[in-house]
Amino acid sequence: MSELTVIIVSIFLIAMVCLPLIINHYKQKNKANLLKERLKSEAQVSHLNTSDFETWRETYCIGLDQHNSQLLFLNILEKDVQVHKFDLGKVRLCRPIRNFREIKEGKVKRQIINKISLVLDQFDEHMKPFEVELYDEEKNDYIINEWELAQTWSKRINDLKN
Repeated sequence: MSELTVIIVSIFLIAMVCLPLIINHYKQKNKANLLKERLKSEAQVSHLNTSDFETWRETYCIGLDQHNSQLLFLNILEKDVQVHKFDLGKVRLCRPIRNFREIKEGKVKRQIINKISLVLDQFDEHMKPFEVELYDEEKNDYIINEWELAQTWSKRINDLKN
């Protein structure tokens, strides 16, 4: 084979491998942007100014309105898709939590995370805390970075409260 043929075949093979990855990246980016736009439009209806957004798994979006002290959360995996709004003026503390389940493999017991949430404790201790579910083992196959996400958003919310 001539050098030109080898170069053309190499470029063609590289394009066959890279093109689907590039297309998938842009599809995921577009889905995340659509999720953000949906949350922004819902926020505008309620006259909220959200500028701090984060999306993950193309199904979850969380946003913070620092001016009105509101947390917005959108989960399109729910049957009733709606934006959940939490008034941070009623929240005393935000903390990330992990729920575990235990499995037994022979004599060894292992703990597996089955749920990650942000728990928003209210000032009125008689009121049930708000819970924002970031990961559920039954809805998602594996954890990507939900624990780090929960810690980051907990810090952002608590910093806003101080």
